[in-house]
Amino acid sequence: MTIRMWALALLLSGLVGCGDAAQALTEQAKLQALRLEASQLHDTGQSRQAIAKFEEVVKSAVATDMERAHALRFISLGYYEMGDYPRSGEYAAKAAAYYPQGSYDYLVNMADADLMQGRVVEAAAKLEQAHALAPRGLAANNVLGLLYLGDNGEQYADYPKALAYNRAAFEIEPGRITEIALVRNYLALQEYEQAHAHLLDLSQRYADDAYIRNLLGQAESGLKSHRE
Repeated sequence: MTIRMWALALLLSGLVGCGDAAQALTEQAKLQALRLEASQLHDTGQSRQAIAKFEEVVKSAVATDMERAHALRFISLGYYEMGDYPRSGEYAAKAAAYYPQGSYDYLVNMADADLMQGRVVEAAAKLEQAHALAPRGLAANNVLGLLYLGDNGEQYADYPKALAYNRAAFEIEPGRITEIALVRNYLALQEYEQAHAHLLDLSQRYADDAYIRNLLGQAESGLKSHRE
């Protein structure tokens, strides 16, 4: 009887273990679906909705530290897109805290925090340092491209220098945000044909995007003036 009871206890324990494992897998699948949805919302410019989803990732009991850090960075980027620069800087610093000091991810997040507080020179130095550590890193290329487009002050604008970073960012991760930055760069350099080609494609994919329509109008006006 004792042996039978022991065997039954083992069986029940195994079943409970399998149930826990299945539950953990279900929670992980939900988390990954949530992260994907948040990223898609961010890429299509729906910043407020994306932030709400990324906040859920941060609060998830099954998220790893790196998943939380990634979500915090995108919350920072979302607030930047919305023009809430203090909160963008706050979340960038929160993301940086998950990484070793001096690492690529620490540097790019602290650079974002610097930018949101107007410390542009310090941010540029951190970003150049991060770029040296990982020349194909999306964040460093993307933010350096925007910085040299003059987004943090016209005195920092250097359009030819920006182009190298914006091209790299678009090659690394083609999407609405990186493509718009590249288009803006082409417009600033008066390379209207290049800008127009990208904008025709963007306007088909994002037909209701007023900002893209505005950029397309700028490109068409530039083309027209060059032909006259």
